[in-house]
Amino acid sequence: MDKYDFIHALRKDLKSREEQVHDIVMSGGVKDMENYQFLMGEISSISYIHDKIKEHLHDEGDIVDD
Repeated sequence: MDKYDFIHALRKDLKSREEQVHDIVMSGGVKDMENYQFLMGEISSISYIHDKIKEHLHDEGDIVDD
């Protein structure tokens, strides 16, 4: 597996988890405020990781497909 395959697989997994968390929040699956804050933190972390991946690929001159 080269770095591009790894990056693609990682981004796919991150997007999947982001969608799962979004579905939990939107469907009323949040147990309490602590759980809500945890899920919002997870979404924030996933967004940060996506941005860092894009930033590093951009710095290397690689194209990111969103």
